[in-house]
Amino acid sequence: MKNKTVKMVLAVVVLGVCCGAYAGVKTYVAHQEQKESEEDSEESTTVFTASTDNIKSLDFMVDDTETTFEKDDDSWVKKDETDFPVNQTTLDSAASAIASVDSDRVLEDVDDLSEYGLDSPSNTIKIVTKSDEEDGDDITTTLYVGDENSSTSQYYVRKDDDEKTVYLIDSSCVEPFTKSLNDYAQMDDFPAISNTDTITKISVDGDNSYELSKDEDTSTWSVKGSEDEEKADSATVSSLVSSFGSMAYSSLADYKCDDKSKYGLDKPYATITVDYQEEVADDDTQDNTTAPSEAADEDASSVEENSDDAEQDTESDESVSETTDETSEAEDTDGEEAEDETSENSDSASDNEDSSEEETKMADKQLTILVGNKTDDSNRYVMVNDSNEVYTMSTDSLSALTDKSEEDFWDMTVSYVSLNSLGSLKVNYQGSDYKVNVSRETSTDDDGNDTETVTYKLNGSDLDETTFTTFYNKLINMTAQKRLTDKYEPDGDAELTATFTEEDGDTQEVAYYSYDTNYYAAVVDNKVYLVNKMNVKELFTAFESVVGTEEDSSDKTDSDEATTDDTKSDSTDMPGESIEESDDSTSETAGITNDSDTSEEENTDSQETDSTEE
Repeated sequence: MKNKTVKMVLAVVVLGVCCGAYAGVKTYVAHQEQKESEEDSEESTTVFTASTDNIKSLDFMVDDTETTFEKDDDSWVKKDETDFPVNQTTLDSAASAIASVDSDRVLEDVDDLSEYGLDSPSNTIKIVTKSDEEDGDDITTTLYVGDENSSTSQYYVRKDDDEKTVYLIDSSCVEPFTKSLNDYAQMDDFPAISNTDTITKISVDGDNSYELSKDEDTSTWSVKGSEDEEKADSATVSSLVSSFGSMAYSSLADYKCDDKSKYGLDKPYATITVDYQEEVADDDTQDNTTAPSEAADEDASSVEENSDDAEQDTESDESVSETTDETSEAEDTDGEEAEDETSENSDSASDNEDSSEEETKMADKQLTILVGNKTDDSNRYVMVNDSNEVYTMSTDSLSALTDKSEEDFWDMTVSYVSLNSLGSLKVNYQGSDYKVNVSRETSTDDDGNDTETVTYKLNGSDLDETTFTTFYNKLINMTAQKRLTDKYEPDGDAELTATFTEEDGDTQEVAYYSYDTNYYAAVVDNKVYLVNKMNVKELFTAFESVVGTEEDSSDKTDSDEATTDDTKSDSTDMPGESIEESDDSTSETAGITNDSDTSEEENTDSQETDSTEE
């Protein structure tokens, strides 16, 4: 029993000693690693250093081709292509990155360069610098770039004069030399239109061709495609027009394209043409600045001649010397005033010359965009105007133009006629006819201020303005969800038909038919709009209020007019029976039969004509 206890105690002691030893070794190793790390961090080896002003050229691999950029005075040029549009900022950054290369880890006596990718370098950077000595030769330093250390994101490099030493350098020194050729080219800005309000036409020629044109008098837009020209939705067009003020290239694809077919630009996916105006200097204004100066010289000559004539008259006629003196004084005064005016004119002419230099005019411009194939990053190649440069642009910004059709720009307002131009409105509702006449009378107060009074009559009786305008606004602001392009044959008669007659005689008719559970079909000319059913029901309700107003007003008339109004009310309450059928018995009393509609319109036109002449 004692032996077992002793053995267990010994085992525990041995285990404790082993654990202590392990802990000590671990602490030592950690301490040594920390020490080595601190030593490494403190040590920094200079691989290459030079003043950026002394760097004369940079030679490195670009797109698997040895490429040299050299300094010409203070500008970078591509040695074998002097017309290459070098991005000066990009090359300056590359020179700054390579001007100071340090390494915090140096591997010496390297036997196998392949371990670091230096047996077949990914890039070779040659830096040519001016000698510090005035007459000294240029100095060429070559750095070979190997693999990237995935743990530290650093690169292994070696110098041309030492194959046994490998340096680990920061990636910021290498990455400026890993771009494609176009990344070193200066990319032009897209010729965005600064004032998009001057755009008058946009045409797109492609799979879906259309043209948007602006009426400069009314500032309204129309769209034309394969069908007839139609009014365009102002909000949709405005959004499209404004986009031309913020368009931008994504990248440069080819600075000097000699084969458009590589980018699908020989047969473009779409061609976009924009007509607009741009403010430019008016060179013609300077030609007109001499006229005021010449006029001033003529005025001065005239003053001198008048003064000479006055002096001659004074010497020849002593009897009227006093008068002559007065005349001479007056003319001298006029001469002085004229000279002052001449001076002012000269100053004014000088001011005009200065201002003329700043005067501008609007010149017609055109922007043409050729849209080609898609790129790997879902952009598209484009060429703008007469440039040979090929750029990429966002598909999203282009699709707003290229992937649209004329239907996308159609105005969905069913029937708009301004109340200010309305002469009369005929409505057939559920088989009954109604007519609203609009009269306008202008009066002038004692202060000369004009006031226009507008009155409305429904079938000859006064109509409340608010009630009518509430209905009318719903009628002219009705907006459709979509348009039918297929032939439409209505099932049954229209539930409401409205015929607008403007003061100039133009007419427009809209008819509402029940279409399905969701829509009414509104037919205007040969266009069929699908309108939300609830909106149309609200329109019907508003018109029923208009009819109800006529009935309320009839109760307040005298007995003869009440009889007339009752007859009309009976006609209103019987769907399918027109006003023409009921007006025969009331024409003598109220004079509102349909036979007299023409006479009423003539009288109204006559009144309006007289009012206009007044």
